[in-house]
Amino acid sequence: MSLGAPRQARLLLALALAAVFAWLLHRNLGLNPAIFADEWYYSRMARLQPLSEAVVPSYLYLWLFRTTLVCGDGFLDCVRIGNALFFVGGGLLFYLAARTVLPRLAALGVAVAGLLAPTNVYTALFMPEASYYFGFAALSWVALRPSTWTPLRRALVAGLVVGLMSLVKVHALFLMPALALFLALDAWLAGGPARLRQALGAALAAPLAGLAVKFGLGWLLAGAPALNLFGSLYASAASPSGEGSALRLLAPAFINFRGHLMALTVLASLPLAMLLHLLLSHAALRRTDAPLARLQLWTFLMLGSAAGLTVAFTASISAMNPAEALRLHLRYYNFVLPLLFTLAAVVLVRPGAPLPSSARRTAWLVAAGLLGVLAFAVWRLPTYVVSPVDAPELAGVSLQGGAGQLLVLVSAVALILWARGSSHAARIYLFLALPLLLFQGARASDAFLGQLRGGWPADHGGRFAHQQVPASERNDITVAATGILELMRAQFHVDAPDSGMLELEPGAPIQDYQLPVRKRWLLVIGEHPLPAGVTPWKTGPGFALVRLPRNRAPLVGSFAMAQPFGGLVSAARGLSYAEPWGRWSDAGRVELDFSRPLPREALLVMRVQAFGPNTALPFTLQVGSETRSFRVGPSPQEVQFRVRTDGARRGLAITVPQAASPRALTGMGDVRTLGIGITDIAIFDAAPPQSP
Repeated sequence: MSLGAPRQARLLLALALAAVFAWLLHRNLGLNPAIFADEWYYSRMARLQPLSEAVVPSYLYLWLFRTTLVCGDGFLDCVRIGNALFFVGGGLLFYLAARTVLPRLAALGVAVAGLLAPTNVYTALFMPEASYYFGFAALSWVALRPSTWTPLRRALVAGLVVGLMSLVKVHALFLMPALALFLALDAWLAGGPARLRQALGAALAAPLAGLAVKFGLGWLLAGAPALNLFGSLYASAASPSGEGSALRLLAPAFINFRGHLMALTVLASLPLAMLLHLLLSHAALRRTDAPLARLQLWTFLMLGSAAGLTVAFTASISAMNPAEALRLHLRYYNFVLPLLFTLAAVVLVRPGAPLPSSARRTAWLVAAGLLGVLAFAVWRLPTYVVSPVDAPELAGVSLQGGAGQLLVLVSAVALILWARGSSHAARIYLFLALPLLLFQGARASDAFLGQLRGGWPADHGGRFAHQQVPASERNDITVAATGILELMRAQFHVDAPDSGMLELEPGAPIQDYQLPVRKRWLLVIGEHPLPAGVTPWKTGPGFALVRLPRNRAPLVGSFAMAQPFGGLVSAARGLSYAEPWGRWSDAGRVELDFSRPLPREALLVMRVQAFGPNTALPFTLQVGSETRSFRVGPSPQEVQFRVRTDGARRGLAITVPQAASPRALTGMGDVRTLGIGITDIAIFDAAPPQSP
């Protein structure tokens, strides 16, 4: 290259990154939100609540995107601009990492391929994936860059980065063991047994530095809740689910592992073959080419740890829903793809380097195995659950269609040529298989995001309610709709952290007992007839906004079930232990004892939810001789009942139609026989005022 080549390469890199950034904004701006509950939860935690109340410990991400408050109602587009900046910044860092083993033009091609991969769909979403992509790119650059740093210094910087990543997504914690192993091996192999002490020091320093950053910066941002390792949402998932549960996880783990192996083979057959060859032949440990060996080892450890976590997590949640074992969450490791592309490019620009002739037999063994996986994938991979968000790279690949089968065929040819030692393998993968994969993925992502331009009734209704209801009353809106996703979609636009939910069956009328008492507004999405005498305040396409009469009945008392008994509710039977949200029933009948008599005309208001089969069955409320039948869904909703008493009644009872335990239903999980969950109860005196 001429003396001006570096400057030209930098200009070309800047133009490519700017073009990708502009394209992402052109595609993403103006879209409606897509993913629920994630986008609503992250919007609420980042913008509408104190960081100390966040249920996931993504405090750095939430703090950064809290700045979108200055954008007003246009906050979602500001989020997308921030996402695009992080994502393109990650492309720059992957370019720098690739430069350790590739010339400038090849490294640029790898970085741009990573940016054009369907992973970029996350830049349109209010989720931390784009920021995490940037963090992993930075971590890879720190791990791979040649420098005069000592092993300890590299470990401390890497620990700093992974600690910051853990405050974006807690999943970074599970990269720490692989990071420690990489740093130890890298230090030891560079200097032999004489550097054993440095290797062990690096392995210990990185996770300690990472945890110090996680807890220290987390505490500065969110206070004491940041000292919880996983956060309140993931803490229960991280705890064991019962005796023998690990053995029960083996079957769903194998099913899910098989799916991920097929998916990776379809997406990255050649680089996956290189990694498997590394594992079997220990090629990286020979240190014949230090930068390449470091890249191979780093990619293998990062992909292995992230994919292993994915399989373990999916197997654990399959306890509640066995179908989860067939769901492929590639988004927990697809940030490694640019490294895989880099490995394939190395074969092209440095033929023969990653595959010593002495290991040819091992190469054929690896190729034969992956060819078998490809053949099996054509048959079995279509039976797995793939979505444009969980697995955007795979969502556009239909193995039952011509394009998908062509991709498999091209990948098979590349594997055979690689096993033979031909540099044409990389050409076929990089210039045929990869473009075909990117094209199919881009088409699927565009179709997925394109449907978000017009919006649905929940988008229109939620936005209308946000505009029409005074800001001081938006927390007094209850959204009624069919399905939890539609409820949260409307809540996202209402943009109030304490808005309520009323989940309904399709076309089901709203019953009197379902009308909120402690809320002023009811936003109805879809066709759901209102009770007699209730009329909408405003209507629109597919939604109605109802202004409810103010409850004038005086409050007798209220009680939150998350607290110990005492006060309004003095004792209870049939309820389990307190949880942060309330209590589950653990018997077929729940009895509440009150510390004072109920009014002669009482209005009972409760926030409740149903478990499992009880969502489709009626509960029975009994107060003295009066009974009421009611139904509730799986999400908390308010119900109200007007009952007459003798003025001395001090309790009520609820009959659960079909108490059941998660263990009995799924073979794993909670052994309690759950039925109804109660968050709180309030009692009002509904007697009409006496005339003077």
